[in-house]
Amino acid sequence: MNRSIKSLYLALAAGFGVLILMLGYWQVIAAGGLDERADNPYQFERQRLVDRGRIISADKVVLAESIAYRQKGNRYYRRYYPQGALAAQVVGYATPQQGSTGLEQQYNQYLAGSYGAGAILDKLRAEQKVGADIRLTLDTRVQKTAESLIARSRGAVVVIDPRTGQVLALASSPAFDLNQVASDFATIRKESGAPLVNRATQGRYPPGSTFKVVTATAALNSGKWNPSSTFNDTGKYVVDGQTIRNDGNTKFGVHNFTDALTFSINTAFAQVGKRLGPSRLGGEMTKFGFGRPVEIDLPSDEVAVSGRYRNGKLLSNTQRDEDAARIAIGQENLLVTPLQMAMVAGAVANGGRMQRPYLVKRVITKDGVVVKQQNPETLDSVSSAYVSSEVARMMQNVVREGTGTKAGLSGLSVAGKTGTAETGDPNRNQAWFIGFAPADNPKVAVAVVIEDTSGTGGQVAAPIAGAVMRTALSATPVQGEPQP
Repeated sequence: MNRSIKSLYLALAAGFGVLILMLGYWQVIAAGGLDERADNPYQFERQRLVDRGRIISADKVVLAESIAYRQKGNRYYRRYYPQGALAAQVVGYATPQQGSTGLEQQYNQYLAGSYGAGAILDKLRAEQKVGADIRLTLDTRVQKTAESLIARSRGAVVVIDPRTGQVLALASSPAFDLNQVASDFATIRKESGAPLVNRATQGRYPPGSTFKVVTATAALNSGKWNPSSTFNDTGKYVVDGQTIRNDGNTKFGVHNFTDALTFSINTAFAQVGKRLGPSRLGGEMTKFGFGRPVEIDLPSDEVAVSGRYRNGKLLSNTQRDEDAARIAIGQENLLVTPLQMAMVAGAVANGGRMQRPYLVKRVITKDGVVVKQQNPETLDSVSSAYVSSEVARMMQNVVREGTGTKAGLSGLSVAGKTGTAETGDPNRNQAWFIGFAPADNPKVAVAVVIEDTSGTGGQVAAPIAGAVMRTALSATPVQGEPQP
């Protein structure tokens, strides 16, 4: 009899054990997948009960908040975006029907109050919760300037503090009103120009001559060249049976390396690339972050990898059979994001040290407890401080008397590089500018790209960069509480 009772007890215990395991699997491990289903009524109910934390800019402007309302005697919340389309792709949206994107997705556990010791239990119950606020590095004054300057174009602007990696602006055009997502998402999806795409981090473009900053750094790092090294340009350079020419078939004759960057002389940089070869040039690309994901606090599928692509496949930076001469001038299947090129400018500005870009300074509860803090972090060293200072001087000359004069700022020294990449249509370009200011004490680095334009980088992108840098440098810290 005792043996039978024992057997029954063990069987019941085993059954309960299996039941608990299955409950734990479906409620905890598989909960994320179930939550993403649009037909899950529990997800809709759970999200309506959460007073999500606010998303607040560096200058204390509220970009996202939850608004309370009552329905059938119950208190619920809906997401509201006071600034509408401002920084739409960065802030992202969070709705039960469409899911979440941007910072709303990346920091969901904090915004939704599902963090800390009670996070697992939270998945087992639906109840009212209060999320934590996230405080950004992004400054709406800089963001507004950037967005206004590219509003009539398709393109992007990235502004970072090269000393820390803090992102001051991440603008993408066209944009969309975040408040429209919950009510009329279909209309947004039908709009031309793919407004849901964050061009600053997802857009991949040929970099044109902005890539010559990477080549110049590799050249000076090798010790084979310095800013005074001379070249003799005959108007063309033949490599492996193919001819590389300067823009407009211009002939520059004898010139030095600084002149080559100042006037964007393709033949000089092609010679440098050929001598460096894929291994050394590719090694420099790796230091600058090409070929690997950028470590920024956004969802990974919203951040594209910069590098060389063939048939949609990312290639190794040091692949031996590549045409280093054309890579050196920003061609040969190179595709880059504006964020990556802002990091290139930032690394040169920061004495050769590339900082990890980040958007969120801290996560803080409603009662003022900091639950997450982000601090500056160096990703890699692209060069010595001496080499970066030499490249910076060369870039200053670009703005002072070369292709980037329209990025100049009165009373301030600016370093930069223009780029004009082909589109397949001889009358249309991708216009670029990357740079930083003040050149002798850099506090802001920028990348600008304008798609499908008849102008050059110097004509179209450089003035935008200058105006955005001016705003960033003049923006003073804001004190007090966030604006409603």
